[in-house]
Amino acid sequence: MSRFKLSVFTVSTPDLTPSETCEAAKAAGIEGIEWRCKDTPAEVLNEAPSYWGHNRSTLATAPSPAEIASLNDAVAASGRSSIALVPYLTCGDLEGTEALFRLAKTIGASMIRVGVPGYQAEIGYHPLFEKATAYLNEVEAMARDYGVQALIEIHHGTIIPSASAAFRLASRYDPERIGVLLDPGNMIYEGMENFRMGMEILGPYLAHVHVKNAGWQPQRLADGSEHPNAAKAAGAPGADASPLDPIDWACGWRSIASGAVPWRTILRELDAVGYRGWLGVEDFSGSYGTAEMLRTFATQIRTWEAELGL
Repeated sequence: MSRFKLSVFTVSTPDLTPSETCEAAKAAGIEGIEWRCKDTPAEVLNEAPSYWGHNRSTLATAPSPAEIASLNDAVAASGRSSIALVPYLTCGDLEGTEALFRLAKTIGASMIRVGVPGYQAEIGYHPLFEKATAYLNEVEAMARDYGVQALIEIHHGTIIPSASAAFRLASRYDPERIGVLLDPGNMIYEGMENFRMGMEILGPYLAHVHVKNAGWQPQRLADGSEHPNAAKAAGAPGADASPLDPIDWACGWRSIASGAVPWRTILRELDAVGYRGWLGVEDFSGSYGTAEMLRTFATQIRTWEAELGL
C-alpha cells in the first residue's frame, strides 16, 4: 500500500480545462486536485496558456454558481477530490480571505493557502511578523468556523522562506487550524536548511507538501560570453581568473529528477517523521507535456516508495 496521497496544483496544468485536468489526474493515478484561484484579466485570455497568465485550470475568486457546479461535477465524474483552494491572498485582507474560505468550503476543499508578507528590508522583519500574526489571529477563527485548514507556504521572498521561520509564525496557533505547506523546491531559491531537521521542527504543523525542483547555475556576461570565473565555478582547480569580479548565479526551475532537492531522500524523511499527507506536484520546468508530467510524477513517487519499502 502506498504511503503518500498524490495531488496536483493546477498552476502546473495551464493548458487544460478543469475537466481535462481531472481526467489527466485520473489517468495518472493522482487522487487530489488543488485549484489555482485567481481572476484572469480579459486581455490575458487571448494569450497562449501559461502557468501564471492564461491558466485555463483556474477558478475565479467569485465564480458563478454554474461555474462552481461545473467544477464540482468534473471532480465527481473523475472520482477525484478537491483537496485545496490555492489563491494569492494578501496578508491583512480579511474580507477577501473569508470570501475564499467560503468558496473552499463550497467546493469541498479541506485546505486553503492564506497570505504571508513578502520580506521588505525598508520595513524590517519584526513589523512584518507582527502584521502576519494580527492577520492569522483572525484567520485561525475563520479556519475553525468554516472547517477548512489554513496553510502558510514556505516561499522565497517572504518572511517564511524556511521551515524554522514558518514554525516561528505558525507555532502560536492550533495546528488543526493553521498548518505549514512545506516546499523544498522553493527552499532551493532561499531558506535552505536540513530537510529532516525542518520536518522535525514543524512537527504537527507539517500539513502539506509541494513537489517541484530547482537549481542554481552561473550566469553569462551581458554580451553572452562566459564569465572569466566560469570554469572555476564549475569546479575546475586553481585560482580564480578574475578574483575581484565575482560571478553571478541564478536559480531556476528544474524537473523533479534534475534539481537540487533529493526527492527520493525527502520521501524517506517524510515517512520517518510520520507524515501521511498529500504530495502535490507543482512542476514549472516545462520538461514534459502536462499529461506526461503528471504520469511521470506519479511513477516517480510510487517507484521510490517501493524502492524505500514504504
